[in-house]
Amino acid sequence: MNTAALTRSWPTLAAWGAGLLQLGVGAGMITQGTGVADRGVGVLAAVVGAAALGWGVAALTRGRLVAPRVAMAIAVVGTVVSGLALAADPMRISVHAVGVTALLQVAYGVAAAAVVRRARSASAGTSPADARVAPRTSVIGLVAGCVIVAGLVTPALGATEAGRAAPSHSDHPLFSTEHSH
Repeated sequence: MNTAALTRSWPTLAAWGAGLLQLGVGAGMITQGTGVADRGVGVLAAVVGAAALGWGVAALTRGRLVAPRVAMAIAVVGTVVSGLALAADPMRISVHAVGVTALLQVAYGVAAAAVVRRARSASAGTSPADARVAPRTSVIGLVAGCVIVAGLVTPALGATEAGRAAPSHSDHPLFSTEHSH
């Protein structure tokens, strides 16, 4: 199995991870923000997060990176909004969450830029070697990508205001040692 088939789904998974983190940061800023600027940046983060999730769904559904210029724009705007969030509320916005978000945005933004570049090369008549038949997405690659993205996103999401405000899952009555019969 070739590497392209194994990693074909990873840009969409990166977009989902970045989108979830942007939604987490945005939700925290909207609900816990102390001013109009905080809430405004929170709304922008939530919108960009929803856009990244939507693009990731469209791309995975089609089996290829659709609208790569849109993906590049979402990645760039998302990175700027993450920086604005950190600047607007440096005491509550997690540097870890912003860093992971930026990393994931760079990942899917660069993948989208590569698609644009290949399309430009193909239209100029210089067909790259990759332009043969596109490999299908590998289930093994999809699962591996999910594990990698989840491993990055889960702790970063927990570091957002929304993650810190979430109820504890470790004190479920079914698993409590003090559960009475």
